[in-house]
Amino acid sequence: MTLPDTMADLSALRFDPLLMLSIVVLAGLAGGWLARSLRVPGITGNIVVGALLGLTVFRGLDIPRQLETMSTFATSLIAVAVGHQFSYRRIRSALKRILSIAILESAMAMCCVGFLAHAFGSDWASAMLLASLAVSTAPATSLAVIREMRAKGPFVKTLLGVVALDAALCITVFAFIQTLVSNSYGPAAGEAGLGQAALATALQFVGSLGIGLVIGLIVERLVHAPSMHKFSTVLIAVVVCAELASLFHLSPLIACLVFGMCLGNTSREAERLFRTLEPIEPVLYTGFFTLAGMSVHLDALLSAGTLCAVYVAARILGKVLGAFMGARISRCSPRIAGSIPFALVPQAGVVLGLLVLLEGDQRIPFEISSRVGSLVVAAVTINEIIGPFFTRLALNRAKEAGLDRPRLMEFLQEEYILTNLEAEDKWEALRKLADFFAAAHRLNPQEAAELYATIEEREKAQSTAMGHGAAIPHGRLNITDEMQGVLGISRNGIPFDGPDGKPVKLVMMIATPTEHEQRHLDVMSGLASMVRDPIVRERLIAAVDPNDAWEIIEDVGARTYNYFLEDVEEEAARP
Repeated sequence: MTLPDTMADLSALRFDPLLMLSIVVLAGLAGGWLARSLRVPGITGNIVVGALLGLTVFRGLDIPRQLETMSTFATSLIAVAVGHQFSYRRIRSALKRILSIAILESAMAMCCVGFLAHAFGSDWASAMLLASLAVSTAPATSLAVIREMRAKGPFVKTLLGVVALDAALCITVFAFIQTLVSNSYGPAAGEAGLGQAALATALQFVGSLGIGLVIGLIVERLVHAPSMHKFSTVLIAVVVCAELASLFHLSPLIACLVFGMCLGNTSREAERLFRTLEPIEPVLYTGFFTLAGMSVHLDALLSAGTLCAVYVAARILGKVLGAFMGARISRCSPRIAGSIPFALVPQAGVVLGLLVLLEGDQRIPFEISSRVGSLVVAAVTINEIIGPFFTRLALNRAKEAGLDRPRLMEFLQEEYILTNLEAEDKWEALRKLADFFAAAHRLNPQEAAELYATIEEREKAQSTAMGHGAAIPHGRLNITDEMQGVLGISRNGIPFDGPDGKPVKLVMMIATPTEHEQRHLDVMSGLASMVRDPIVRERLIAAVDPNDAWEIIEDVGARTYNYFLEDVEEEAARP
C-alpha cells in the first residue's frame, strides 16, 4: 500500500475528539521544542507542524472546525489575558505612548492598505474592507512570544497595550465599514449612510463592553467569598462571557478584553485571580497555534497573487510608519521607538473572526466577500509565519528578553517611579509618597494608614536620610508575602535632616512583611549601594520621566545592585 493510500484510509476514519486534541497538542509540543532547539520561535514550530498534520494525518478532515470549542476558549482566554495587562495602575505612566502608537499605526495601516489596494485594481468597497481588517494585530502571537522569551519591562507593557487597542479598534472600524458597505448594496442602497453605520457600530461596541463589564463585576464580588474556587470561577466566567457575546451577535473578543480589564482594575484580589489559569496556558497556546497551522490555506496563498503581496507590504509599511510617528510624538525612549514597529507584523485571531461575519452578510455581494476573505486568509498565513520572528527581534532589540525573573528589588519598575516629587519638608514628602505607594500597589485606606503610621514612627525615631542626597524610609506591610516599594525623585531637593545636612533628591520608600527580615536587609544594602554610585545617582536625579528612570536602573552597570535572585542561587550552588 502506498503512502497516499494510507493517508486516504486515515482521512476516512472518524477520530474521537479527545484523540484528535491529544494528537494536536503532542505534535504542537514536539514542533515547538524542535523550533526552539533550532533557535526559531516555538509558535512558528506549532504552525508548521499544524500545517503538516493538515496535509497528512488529518487530510480531508476539518479538524479546526471539530475542535472549534477549544480554539474559541483559547482565543477568549488570550483576550482576557491581554485585557488583564491593561491595568491602569501599571500603564498610567505609559498611557500616552500606548494611545499615540496604537491610533497612528492603525490609521496609517488603513490608509496604506486602502489606497494601494484600490491602486492595484480593487473596487472601493473591497479596498475599504481590506483597510479596516489591516488594523488588527495578533494578541495571541504577541503574548505567546513574550511568555516564551520571559520578557518583561516598559516595551512589553507598551506592546500589549497597543495590541489590545488594535483589537478593539479593528472590530469597531470593521463594524462601521461593513455596515456602510452593506447599506450601499442592500435594498435601501443610498438611503442609509454614515449615521446608521455609526449607530450599528456603537450598539455592538457598547453591548460587548456591557457584557464584559457585568461579568467582571460579578467575578469581583465572588472573589471575596472564602468558599470560592478561583480556578473554576475564572474558567467558567471566561466561557460565559464569550458565549453571551456570541448569543447576542456581539464581539466575544471585546467582551473578554473588557472582562480582563475589570480583573486588572477592580481590586487586588481580582487582579491576582487570573494567575490561577497560568498552569494551563502552555497547553492551550500550543493547541491554539497548532490548530491555526492546520487552518493554513496553501491554495489561497498560491492563488492570492499580486494583491496579497500588496496587502502584506502595505500593512507592514503603515504599521511601521504609524508606530514610528506615534513613538516620536509621545517621546518614547529609543529602546521602545526603535523596537515597536517590528512587533506589529503578526495578524490572526481577530481578523479571521471578522471574516466569518463578512461571509455571513447576505447584503454584501458574494464576489466581494469571497475576494476579500481569500486575500486576507492568505495574508494572515504569511504574517503568522513571519510574525513571531519579528516579535522576537523586537523583544531582543528592546533588551527585555529574559527579564521576567525574580529580582532583589521587583518594585523598581516604571509604574512605581514618581519623577515630580516636590515638598516643603520630609513629612509632606512622606505623605505624598505614601499616597503614591497606596495607588501604585492598590492598598485600601486602612492598609495605607497602617503603612504610613509605621513609616512615620520609624522616621520620628531616626531620620532615614543616608547622605548622598538619598533617603530610604521603610515600614511594615503584612498584606502580601512580597516586599513592595516606590521611588520618588525630586530635582529641587527636600529637607530631610540627613547626616550631611543636604537636601534629599531620591526617596525610596519600601514596605516589608514581618517574615522577610533578611530580604529587607539585602534590599536596603542594594539601594544604599545604588545611590552611592555617583553616575547612577546623578542620572536618576536628571530623569525626565518614569521610563527614563527605569532605563537608568535597568542599565547593565546598575544590575549589580538589582540582581536576579536565581543568578545568585546558581552561583551559590556551584562547587
